[in-house]
Amino acid sequence: MKIKSFLLITIIIILVMVTNCSRSQSPFSPDAVSNKAILNGTVVLSGTSTTSFGVIQVGVKGTSLYTNPDGNGNFRIDNLPLGDIVVEVSVKSDVSDIQIDNVKSSEEIRITVEVRSNNRAVLANMERYGASNEVLQVQIQPKKWNLNWGESEDEVVAKISGEGHDTIQTESVEIFGPDGIIKIKNTNLVFEIGGTYFMAKFPQKDAIGLIDGPLTGMEYEITVKGTYGEYNLTFELMDTIEIVGKMPRDGEELSIQVNPTKWNTNWEKSSGTVMVKFWGERYDQIDPATVRMVGPDAVGVITPVALNLTDDHLIVKFSMKEAISIIPEPTPGDKHVIRITNAPNGLVTFSFGYAIEIVGSKK
Repeated sequence: MKIKSFLLITIIIILVMVTNCSRSQSPFSPDAVSNKAILNGTVVLSGTSTTSFGVIQVGVKGTSLYTNPDGNGNFRIDNLPLGDIVVEVSVKSDVSDIQIDNVKSSEEIRITVEVRSNNRAVLANMERYGASNEVLQVQIQPKKWNLNWGESEDEVVAKISGEGHDTIQTESVEIFGPDGIIKIKNTNLVFEIGGTYFMAKFPQKDAIGLIDGPLTGMEYEITVKGTYGEYNLTFELMDTIEIVGKMPRDGEELSIQVNPTKWNTNWEKSSGTVMVKFWGERYDQIDPATVRMVGPDAVGVITPVALNLTDDHLIVKFSMKEAISIIPEPTPGDKHVIRITNAPNGLVTFSFGYAIEIVGSKK
């Protein structure tokens, strides 16, 4: 009985060791636990002396995952490694590499490989479906929106990628800004090497109107909304854009420009000045003594230190060390809106917002 018990225990230990060894295999092993990522492909012969699919081998570089196409050039590889992989195509003694980025669990990748002259293989097409951990996301282009887009005939593009992007209901897509909404102009599903994305286009002249009083140098959140999928799920995706350029003037409206727009944290030791330039209607009626520079949330107010009046503009100067003092805890990378205004007893009443950015080193 003791001998039988000993043998039974020994068998159990061996079985446990074998099981543990099988579990410790490399994730590149075809026998590893399946992550359900699949590569389906077709090899097409074009301009090559190769006439048989039997001399072609397709696999994942650095793994034991290799196969041969069938008589129609089709092949399939299961349990792809996740992340960036290289598909290796061998034609006789010639080897070609095809890069596939960011393979995800439960994803199916379909590729067409074209074998050309000298037996070189190239990627002719790729489609990707069902990545389980890739959520919808949007990228808005261009990232810089110009103040003069009111006359533009170009478009803003919203590129939506991720699981379900190919099921977006076109008529549902809208783009929102802080102060407006516009409907989609046109869309299409675009293929690029590495994947696909849903592309929605909006007129630039309408897009700039989503922001009421956009300020040069400021960033604004833009939202793309719509529905997708079998059950009309709602998505709401955001991206950030920056305003650039100058608002076109007709020569009649009072306008300003602040220079520089990058304010340095070391200005507290500077003897330089910040210049505010006025031009347009009644610029020459401004009393410089009434002009004020006001910090964010009206924290600080400073007065000019110099001025210069010409035939087409007025320049009012402020001390740099006073200007940086109106920004509470200036931190490099932060953006603020200052205001240039005048006292009620001035000849011209105005109040302009202007965006500036803090640069330099942290204190």
